[in-house]
Amino acid sequence: MRGCVNEKSIHTGHRQRMRDRLKKSSAQGLETHELLEMLLYYTNPRKNTNELAHKLINEYGSLEMLFDAEIADLERRSEVSESTAVFFALVSEFIRRYNGEKWKPRKVIDSSDIAGEYCKFLLSYEKRECFYVICLDSQCKLISSALISIGTVNETHVYTRNVVESALKFNARSIILAHNHPGGSLVPTTSDVETTINIIKVLNMIDILVADHIIVAGNGYISMSDKGLIRNLDDV
Repeated sequence: MRGCVNEKSIHTGHRQRMRDRLKKSSAQGLETHELLEMLLYYTNPRKNTNELAHKLINEYGSLEMLFDAEIADLERRSEVSESTAVFFALVSEFIRRYNGEKWKPRKVIDSSDIAGEYCKFLLSYEKRECFYVICLDSQCKLISSALISIGTVNETHVYTRNVVESALKFNARSIILAHNHPGGSLVPTTSDVETTINIIKVLNMIDILVADHIIVAGNGYISMSDKGLIRNLDDV
């Protein structure tokens, strides 16, 4: 009927235009809220997902916080459907596993940049402070990563013997220490430095190199080696 607006047709036309844009310019050519808007198409066939995308980003502040949210929290805070909340949980897990496949054993980790990216993969999703020992062979290839401690939101206790046991278990020639600061600070604490030096002293006696200690906070990291906070083995 003339003068009446078919809402379904409006959404269909807009969505097709968005798909055409994506095919023409690739997903990298879209803004974050537009990517989220399109993702929401699959669980919201008739809803204005542009408005919903903006609402979700405003509510959670970032994609990281949004996709880390629990299903119940999404339903409660954002009033999204159960299907949408479950869909987000699935996407989040697929992302985690996709990133995990990039870091299969025998991946070479021979720089602080590569080590930092790997440690972000291990730790950026953690809500509590965790400590990893990353074991490498003589060619700096990844053997395994051992989670040796899980603490609270602001501390974790690390025992040197657990680090030694992990290094020996995987026959590591060198290791990288890694832990996170869930509070967001990338500044190493006095305890971080002292723990690192103590571990270096012990592993030096069994000829295993501590190549670095990476601290992760949010989407960032620092290398204690690059910052000059790890002494040369000859000095300890």
